[in-house]
Amino acid sequence: MDIMDNEFVDVSEPELPGTLDMEIDVTFQKKRFTNLHLEEPTGKQLEKAELELNVRDPTAYMFRRYQIALIAAVAKVPREVVLELRNSQLKEAFDFLSAILKDTPEDGENSSQT
Repeated sequence: MDIMDNEFVDVSEPELPGTLDMEIDVTFQKKRFTNLHLEEPTGKQLEKAELELNVRDPTAYMFRRYQIALIAAVAKVPREVVLELRNSQLKEAFDFLSAILKDTPEDGENSSQT
């Protein structure tokens, strides 16, 4: 019996989940929202959310506005729906999105230095 038959080592990197569906219960303008569907943001969604940080020294308040804007843009729900979420729900949603964004190289990160 070959030892290699009994052992399997997975050396691949773990894959990030492609989507996150969160159950919520929010009513806004007489419409009930019961699900937030999150996936990798598009460039347009990122740019829209990053407008909240368009200052020299962003504050914690501005970063929270960025988080809310990004979640709303990706989930395709009004900002007011995201504003009604509990802090734990906001954290879960943004943690999912930030894990995806961590794998995206920052400007200049991969540039060669000579």
